[in-house]
Amino acid sequence: MTKDGKKTVVFSVLSSNRFLETAVRLFEEKHNDIRIEIKEYKASEGTEGGGAREGFSLADIEKYVQSVTTQVVSDGGPDLILMNNLPQHKFVEKNRLAHLNDLIADGSSFDRNTIYDNILKASQDGEGLYTIPLSFSLETIQGNTELLKELNISVDKNAPWTWSQFSDVAKKLKEQGGSEGYYNLMMSPLLHTYIEDRYEELVGEGQPGFDSDLFRNMMEEIKSIYDEGLLNEGMASDPAKAVFRMVGIFNPVAALTMPSNLDYYHNPSATGKQEGVPFKAIDSLGINSKSEVQSEAWEFIKFLLSDEMQASPDLFGLPMNKTATDKRLNEVVEKIENGTLELPIPKDMLPSSETIKNRIAEVQQLISEAGARKLSDLKVLTIATEEFESYKNGQKSAEEVSKLIQNRVTTYLNE
Repeated sequence: MTKDGKKTVVFSVLSSNRFLETAVRLFEEKHNDIRIEIKEYKASEGTEGGGAREGFSLADIEKYVQSVTTQVVSDGGPDLILMNNLPQHKFVEKNRLAHLNDLIADGSSFDRNTIYDNILKASQDGEGLYTIPLSFSLETIQGNTELLKELNISVDKNAPWTWSQFSDVAKKLKEQGGSEGYYNLMMSPLLHTYIEDRYEELVGEGQPGFDSDLFRNMMEEIKSIYDEGLLNEGMASDPAKAVFRMVGIFNPVAALTMPSNLDYYHNPSATGKQEGVPFKAIDSLGINSKSEVQSEAWEFIKFLLSDEMQASPDLFGLPMNKTATDKRLNEVVEKIENGTLELPIPKDMLPSSETIKNRIAEVQQLISEAGARKLSDLKVLTIATEEFESYKNGQKSAEEVSKLIQNRVTTYLNE
């Protein structure tokens, strides 16, 4: 579409923020013939610092998902789409997203060597790249190495492991008393983790697999973990007694200044098998395949991935741009040395400079090994959570619940 002689790119987001607004202003200054129109579905709330993610209810997110999905599937909608929480599989299946590899190949102005190519490749659906992350998080967990050593429990921090293996560790903790396996891990997030680990088998290409022994066994294993007291639905009475915490790597300051008694471990999975370190896209963009301004939308994506924008302190998560991530990590050391860093922990708990520098190398290594994208559909997770409650409370059997989820997900995917 055109306005005032300019080509207009309509950019759909749940809510705008300072990072995007700054990017639009700077981009339009450089491209007098392109206008970026941010179309938000909820006004920003509490976005001081540009990276805050508070202020959104499930209803807000569902409204965004429903509105944008309806428009795009009906051959309309925005030109550029913030894909967070949207049903990416459905968009790809219905050919509603442009092939970004084609756009990358068509021009010489984008050097994919400047970004993490392993994450880009892992973001593909089959052989096609339909969305591109602006930032990401590594789905690791924090483990209390000191506590594990005191309790004489061995967990290989470099090896993938299953929730069944975690249960064995949790049983040992329970026998010894005084320690808990996880801090504040509720059943619903654990169910989501299980589903994400086997997403292709449970959702696949429009062929749900919830009415299966695979999923029923998953539900039974989750429930037994809590029934046996290996995990608690409530907060741990003392966070210091929790051996593991589900805290990934997305904030360089928090990642590097983590207390020296903690270390990063693989998050247990439903399979114990992973092709690389798991990661999630925090902000991911796709271009509407029906858009008449695809090349202009791609120009804006390239600008968002540039050294200039990826270095912005308003970008939430780890930047896709290698230079920007390395700069953020090294800035932590510089700020600690010159005393300008706002510390997330008491100063006496701050690791040594040597430990922090070693952690930089560790984070960089983990990023280079990232290769297992965690992707799911918010609506599918919501359906599973709602129906799982009746199994969790003993009102319905695993078979009844799995069939209900199967029917609801099938209906949703066929809409």
